[in-house]
Amino acid sequence: MASIREQIALKRAAARNSPIKPRPGYAPPPVELEERTVPGQVSRARRSGKLDLGSMSLDAIPCEVYTDLLGIPEHELTVPPPTPVPSAALATPTKAKQVEYDSFGRAIAGLSLDDDSEPARRLAFGTPEPKKRWSEPEELTALRAPDNMIRELEFEIGLFGGLKSVDLRGNKLTALPNAFADLLRLNVIDISDNALTAFPPSLLLLPELESVIMTHNAIKTLDLTEPVKPSDEGLAYGTGFLITKFEREAKAPKTVLPVLRSLNLSYNQLSTDALAGLAGKTPLRLRVLNVGNNALEGILDASAAGIDHTRMPELASLVLGGNKHLNGIEGDVAAGAAIDTEGCAWGSTGGAAMSLGASPRKPRASSPGKPVGYTPAPGGPTDIPLPTATITFATHPAATFDSLPLAVEMDVYLPKDASPATPLPVVVWWHGGGLLQGNKENLPPHLRRFPNKGLNGQGVIVVSPNYRMAPQAAILETLADADSAVNYVRTKLNDKLAAIGESARVDPDRIVVSGGSAGGYLALMAGVPTPQRVPDADVGGHRGPLGWVPKGIAVFYPITDLAHQFWQTKTDPVPWWGKSVPHEAARPHINPRDPPVATAVSGGPRSILYPYMLQEALFPNLLFYNQRSVGSGMDSFRPDAHTLSATTRLEIVAKREAAMPPVFMSYGSIDDKIQPLEPTVEVLQSTKGETEVEVVEGGDHAYDENPAEQCEAFYTWLERVL
Repeated sequence: MASIREQIALKRAAARNSPIKPRPGYAPPPVELEERTVPGQVSRARRSGKLDLGSMSLDAIPCEVYTDLLGIPEHELTVPPPTPVPSAALATPTKAKQVEYDSFGRAIAGLSLDDDSEPARRLAFGTPEPKKRWSEPEELTALRAPDNMIRELEFEIGLFGGLKSVDLRGNKLTALPNAFADLLRLNVIDISDNALTAFPPSLLLLPELESVIMTHNAIKTLDLTEPVKPSDEGLAYGTGFLITKFEREAKAPKTVLPVLRSLNLSYNQLSTDALAGLAGKTPLRLRVLNVGNNALEGILDASAAGIDHTRMPELASLVLGGNKHLNGIEGDVAAGAAIDTEGCAWGSTGGAAMSLGASPRKPRASSPGKPVGYTPAPGGPTDIPLPTATITFATHPAATFDSLPLAVEMDVYLPKDASPATPLPVVVWWHGGGLLQGNKENLPPHLRRFPNKGLNGQGVIVVSPNYRMAPQAAILETLADADSAVNYVRTKLNDKLAAIGESARVDPDRIVVSGGSAGGYLALMAGVPTPQRVPDADVGGHRGPLGWVPKGIAVFYPITDLAHQFWQTKTDPVPWWGKSVPHEAARPHINPRDPPVATAVSGGPRSILYPYMLQEALFPNLLFYNQRSVGSGMDSFRPDAHTLSATTRLEIVAKREAAMPPVFMSYGSIDDKIQPLEPTVEVLQSTKGETEVEVVEGGDHAYDENPAEQCEAFYTWLERVL
């Protein structure tokens, strides 16, 4: 006879193997998905203080925002809602209802015998409709209304005096109302991709405004001389009853842009003369100024343009790239300021970090990422086309209570005269920066020209995605963004192109993944197929896009071995950087508790992270600091630098003799910015796939950022693969 313990074990086994029987009379409650509507978002904002109206096809801020969150009656709004048409006027004739009579034989008008609804009861007894009860909501601190069709903002927007961040990008705004001058707590505003023609004067005196993003507008003038002052109501917000009007006015800001740290005016229509609007006597606190891809030309006078060391003594990054007719700059900018001149007639070899003196200078030959001793063949094109469209392919929830959801975008470059009937091959290219810095706009010029250059007689689509960066994002999150970009291109990009009126279409069976430096690492991790029977722990929990293999993998000077001794050796200072990076300068960018970022301006403050990482040998630490264990219980494991190295993935494929797509690798012979690539080449050549390696003699890291570089070996390989 079995023991009691054995009997219990048998009964437990039988219970596990038996089908689940629902309890009599029990039905699980239906799952209702909350519809994303204006009332629903306003209701959330009442509790959270954060209002998200993004991508809701709005032509104005809805009245509910002001009536529900501010308690303003509808009839007192600047633009009251239209008077609703009575339902009786729209009703079609129906069969007459039976009328109910009271005890005196009088008909009760409008009430049928079978109508016991609340409106009918109010009508029968003469009871007025109850007013909607209004209660004090949480103070609104964040407003998002991107990707709508808003042309104008109402005066009431200035009554939200607690707003700290405003996102209005992707609308049709031509100006901001003067009421913005009352948003005295505003810290960040994004009004890119609108139709503004001048810098909004209502932003000039905001005392806490640190970041203004105004890219992709039609701004032609900068006038800082006529700021809009805050109203008495704006000054009174949050000050209490005991503060007099004179005391409030005494505390009002007196200087323009008093704490502004970052101003992005790229992709507008600013001329060299228009920059003179930045000039003035009082020093500004700007650290990052981006006026790239405007209409600057000739020699830029730093003093006249207001960007010299007296007007902007704290300037750390000045972006001038993309101004094709800019020939130089005269005057002294702040000491140590990094200048991006990629795409200018002067300094056309790429985005160097350089210091300027009192006369026009050339980029320093020793600047990071610059070819030394290598010159591309002359005679080729040097133009740098702009993207056709910028598309959000992933949106991540807010990482902290006071942050906003993070949109991850991709730039799409399309050929002219494409036809929907002829799907085109695609190159997906990821930018470099050690997974710590950089952005999608770092796409090399030769790839920007590729869509119209074409391949085998037809155009090509080039996609340049962003991704979340370390150390705020864990490495598996970065890899997940790379997988998401591939899946979006394969399954959703065609629908998006059709929706925005573009005729080009993707051929999902002809996709090549590519990238430079850290982007080359992402291309390898997304493109090298993982054999099915390999345990998750052996590949660090990442298998790439499931059920898909690219037509080819093309990597330029890629990071491949995260565990290599190169990344674990301190080098202070980094030779090609030329100076030590202070811990104080890096500390604001390496706090792992900060919300993740998916883009960082080239030459901006975050651009010191890569040399700082090499200086302190922090590469694996920064990538894996926020990485949690994968799995649960005895099956859990912690991904590490070895299991998530591209070389480890290639060794697994070679050992199991698994199929591999064709691979093209190119790197410079004097590249000392990453680990040596010869061991990676050996592993690649041991796989069953076709491998082509190009070593550019005299080429350094990022050699293909030179606008004159044509990368002919790469395009010859593409013709064969695609």
